[in-house]
Amino acid sequence: MITREEYNKALDIIEQYQEQIFTTPPHKSIDLGKTNIVSWDKLSRCSTRLYHSLMSLVEEDDNLSEIFIEDIRKSGFKRIRNAGQKSWTEFTELRGY
Repeated sequence: MITREEYNKALDIIEQYQEQIFTTPPHKSIDLGKTNIVSWDKLSRCSTRLYHSLMSLVEEDDNLSEIFIEDIRKSGFKRIRNAGQKSWTEFTELRGY
């Protein structure tokens, strides 16, 4: 059974969370845990073909901060010139999934 004290503590936590969400400016928001393609630590271990394929994604998009490793899907990846199944397999092995 939940006591009145536990209920009030839960309400306080919810209020703190809402204050955090609505008062934090967008540029200081919490990191979502996504990895920018340019700062990916495994980029140096990529084959030349995979490296150039990933860099062509960067060249296509003017806003570099919007391309994340976690957001790259197979359908979008295979549309890149010279990026076939072998490059996709290498990418998923380096990425980990």
